[in-house]
Amino acid sequence: MTDTPLKTTPKATGGFDHLIYVLRANPVTLLAFGMFALIMLSAILGPALVPYDPLQTNAAKALHPPSWDHWFGTDNVGRDVFSRVIVATRLDLWISVAAVALSFVVGSVLGCIAGYWGGWPDIVLNRVLDTIMAFPLFVLAMGIVAALGNTIENIIYATAIINVPFYARLVRAEVNIRRSAGFGQAAKLSGNSDVRVLSMHIFPNALPPMMVQVSLNLGWAILNAAGLSFI
Repeated sequence: MTDTPLKTTPKATGGFDHLIYVLRANPVTLLAFGMFALIMLSAILGPALVPYDPLQTNAAKALHPPSWDHWFGTDNVGRDVFSRVIVATRLDLWISVAAVALSFVVGSVLGCIAGYWGGWPDIVLNRVLDTIMAFPLFVLAMGIVAALGNTIENIIYATAIINVPFYARLVRAEVNIRRSAGFGQAAKLSGNSDVRVLSMHIFPNALPPMMVQVSLNLGWAILNAAGLSFI
């Protein structure tokens, strides 16, 4: 009687295994992922990690250079700059994520309406977007914050307003291209309403280029918020 070898089923490769494979294969991606993880760790655990109270002032230590006690030095009222940078990470990420999410939602809705139905909504939207983009975007955001007040909420609204044209134009173009595609026509002939065809079949195909735009806008929103905080 001969022994028959047992058949082993291959181990399923999940998302985490694929992530490990990508990080091992590309050192640049590994470095970028490590920096991203460090930023997220600072945002989550920042207040518990800093050696000093970021709001505590000490006039005797004002404008000290970087040292072992103060890694980034101190500011003009003696506050530890390193502690302030780490603690501010959470606020900066919250501002950027909230502003980009708001502009993403508003821009997606406006772009879908203009790209799918066209007509006068498309004309009006394009003229409004042209008006917004005619101004230097940071100057426009600065004017909005100056008019409404320098608060975190107003910085988020101003950053979202100047980012809406990017998403609206991108979604409009993607929807306009795909509204006559075969899969959209098939969904329409199956009895689906225009809203369902747009939301379930056409709009998901516009998400890949929008995710690229989101990744670009997140960093820019942080720089914009930092600039507006000095007004």
